Amino acid sequence: MDMATRRYRCYYTPRDAHGHLNPSDTGAAPFVQFHATSATRAADIAHRITGCPVLDTVRIEG
Repeated sequence: MDMATRRYRCYYTPRDAHGHLNPSDTGAAPFVQFHATSATRAADIAHRITGCPVLDTVRIEG
């Protein structure tokens, strides 16, 4: 079964060297970008990749 995937960008709150959440002073959040079958799946993958809380997941059209 071939599941269609779409491109997603997931913004997250990074952690410092001690594992504490370290939000940006400028308000710009870092992101990871990849293909996934849904926004929920993308957020789950982003959390596992970064180890950080995901703030927002955006589907990229095109």
